[in-house]
Amino acid sequence: MKFRTLAVLGLGISLPALLVVPGSGATAAVEPAPVLNRPLYVANRYLDQKPVWKSCGDPELRVTCAKITVPRDWWHQGSHADDIQIAVSKVAPKSGKPSRVVFGNPGGPGGAGLGMAPFLAGRAALAKDHLAVGFDPRGTGDSTNVSCEGAPGYTMDARDRDPANLDLIAEATELTRPYCDRQSRGLLPYVDTAQTAQDMDLIRHLLGYAKIDYVGYSAGTWLGAYYQTFFPEHVGRFVLDSNTDFTRPWLDTFVAQPQAFERRFREDFAPWAAKYDSELKLGNTPRLVLRTYERLRADLKKQPAVEEYLDGSVKISYDQNTLDNLVIGDMYTKADFYSLAVDLAFLRDLSKAQSTGGPRAAQRQVDALPVERQRQLVQRASRPAVGLSPFSRPFADDAQQATFTAVTCNDSDWPQGREYGELLSARLGPHYPLLGWGMNQNPCLAWDQPRRTLPTPTGAGLPTTLMVQSVHDPATNVVLARSAHQRYAGSRLITIAGEGDHGIYGGVNKCADKLVDAFLGSGRAPAKDTTCQGEGLPAPTMPPPPEGGEGAPLHRIAGFTRNLSGYLH
Repeated sequence: MKFRTLAVLGLGISLPALLVVPGSGATAAVEPAPVLNRPLYVANRYLDQKPVWKSCGDPELRVTCAKITVPRDWWHQGSHADDIQIAVSKVAPKSGKPSRVVFGNPGGPGGAGLGMAPFLAGRAALAKDHLAVGFDPRGTGDSTNVSCEGAPGYTMDARDRDPANLDLIAEATELTRPYCDRQSRGLLPYVDTAQTAQDMDLIRHLLGYAKIDYVGYSAGTWLGAYYQTFFPEHVGRFVLDSNTDFTRPWLDTFVAQPQAFERRFREDFAPWAAKYDSELKLGNTPRLVLRTYERLRADLKKQPAVEEYLDGSVKISYDQNTLDNLVIGDMYTKADFYSLAVDLAFLRDLSKAQSTGGPRAAQRQVDALPVERQRQLVQRASRPAVGLSPFSRPFADDAQQATFTAVTCNDSDWPQGREYGELLSARLGPHYPLLGWGMNQNPCLAWDQPRRTLPTPTGAGLPTTLMVQSVHDPATNVVLARSAHQRYAGSRLITIAGEGDHGIYGGVNKCADKLVDAFLGSGRAPAKDTTCQGEGLPAPTMPPPPEGGEGAPLHRIAGFTRNLSGYLH
């Protein structure tokens, strides 16, 4: 049996590339699929189309949007009936004709990206000379959607190792693909990185630029590296921020998440909350903060808190999975630490009221909250993910979730069969319980993958690629950036020490912003790998609105995207 080994915090984890258990029905090893090359031609009906641009979103953003037509399958460009639509946004400089174009992608994969255009246009280094472009990748947002509506979710407690619970997880895994296929009307096999890269290049052609600059966050680093691989002659200045290991299969990126999320929770959030215990009251040591979480998790598993908000118009059920999702979602940016701390204290008090006084006592606690606070709790319970989500963690938008699943499962080979996932879960769970136990909650373990293989990005023959990475990034472990950087020719790595935000460029670190702005604005890259120092964790304060000029970049991009969505329907 062949093994891949990933060293995580001193724990040697041997990961079989394909686990085959006799008599289990697990998929046997097969001959490698052929490597996918670029399509031999592009039909004129795509190249000659004239997009109709119209204003979208708030007028002060100066954004125009259009839809372009692309084939369902670039490698088999069939009839018009098979065509799909891609939503595109752009912002031109206030004066003068732009000489360059910069594309952006917020990650996911599956994150809608119309908001990238106003976000990038707001950077001084890009505002004068660049046309800023965003787009919703195929499958999501205002582009033609895929869906897995009705598929069973992972509502089980991942820590429960009872055979009956493991059976339920395996059944949910096996049923996901059939639901996605049925709801997506034949598009699902063609929602992947290779197809999206072709869509990007058609946008470039229709805008009339020979080369593109690019800023990709999270899973957008994967897309950026593959665009470079498919279209090296059209590559300008590429920035890959918060990196997947785009030189390895998706499996490597996701296996590295449990350690990274656990590190962020234990080494960043817990000490911060303990430091401000006089205000937050979660425990005056990191150990006590973690104990507060574990006790609350046990209480919510025993008796979930199901309450009505906003005069009964919304019902939220808080159980152990809701709590875990809340914690995981707030690890992406330190700006959310205060919101998490406040919510943990609220849920602890809510659970206590329920255990001592019953459901009515808990509901009275909710009813006593100001309307604005209730509205905030509702919004946080249904918020979309930003950046690379772990598997089994729900998105607010089904199209985003379905696109995430399709891309990650279609792009690269995954070990097939429940045994692999359960082995991985048993290995990682005891060390990294926040995410490790859930490693078997992955639809890709039972995914009928297309018979094609993406080429491996190498960076050979490309201009300099600038990579940006924080050391405590929870969603894309720093080991991934270092691994990809080592194998990606011509790359430069900016490491942010003492920082854990996922998504750096655009307001998290002044040193990194200065270096990236210089690169995008003039092409000047650091002569060698560089380290910037983090700027520390803030005192407890509510984060600014995502549409504002401050705050986490990926939150702001998502805010812009919400502002622009719906204008092309």
